Amino acid sequence: MYDQSGGAHYGRGSSQKVDLLTVTAEAFERDADSEDFSLLAIVAHERGHQIVARHPRLSRRLSGSSLAAEEVLASLLGALTLGSGFDSDSLVAKATAELLVNGVAPDGAVRLIEELWTTMKELL
Repeated sequence: MYDQSGGAHYGRGSSQKVDLLTVTAEAFERDADSEDFSLLAIVAHERGHQIVARHPRLSRRLSGSSLAAEEVLASLLGALTLGSGFDSDSLVAKATAELLVNGVAPDGAVRLIEELWTTMKELL
């Protein structure tokens, strides 16, 4: 199925056991393109959304926050899930780009990513 979403969706169910990850055809096409996100990075990003939604401290602190804020955290959490490497670096770059698109100055974006990275590592 094609849906022009980027490749995957995290759907929150009534419990973590029934949460749903939908991977669309775009994810497989992106995975085939070495210049785009890998399937692993796409799935890790969606896992980041699940962590944001399911982690008690994160979900409380982020209730009512912007979609951009959740996207940044989902990318960073996905990167942490993957560990070091190209896919993790791609997700950190995605988080940084999200901040820049939303008006954060480059120096501020780098500083915020570093602070969030440290905080997320401590929380998880």
